[in-house]
Amino acid sequence: MTHPVPAAAPSRPGQAAFGAIAEIVGLLVADSTTDWTRVDIEALRQHLIDMEEVTMHAVVRQEAVTNGARFTVSGQGRTIAAIQRMARAHATTLTPADSLRMSVETSAAGAIVTVVATAPSPRMTARIRGLGFIGLLTLGDHHGPHHLAIARGQAGHSHR
Repeated sequence: MTHPVPAAAPSRPGQAAFGAIAEIVGLLVADSTTDWTRVDIEALRQHLIDMEEVTMHAVVRQEAVTNGARFTVSGQGRTIAAIQRMARAHATTLTPADSLRMSVETSAAGAIVTVVATAPSPRMTARIRGLGFIGLLTLGDHHGPHHLAIARGQAGHSHR
């Protein structure tokens, strides 16, 4: 009995977090210098859960401030701590090239995040307000390297 050969094989793993983990595992396996005694894929999984909580379950109230916006980000249960971790972590990823300043104040329900332009202009203020809280968290190209550092046990996230 022969089985038909598919014209193309699927390239997506079917679920985003699983795919992100699979990509990192592939990089670790391919790197002969990987220190397997430090690898912590569970820490990466927990971080991806935080990303899911903030992206899908946080409630964001946005208000205009001079040259930017203030975001009151709240949630329930696990989402509260995820908001706090993600907001604090992303405040440190902004670079001078981003022309933004982010301050984070934690609250019982999550965090209050204020983002303002360091080189104010109507366009930059509109950009901050248009991106909103979650859009601002996506800025920069730090996510892939950050996820690899977590998995390598180099990013201060440990779940051992």
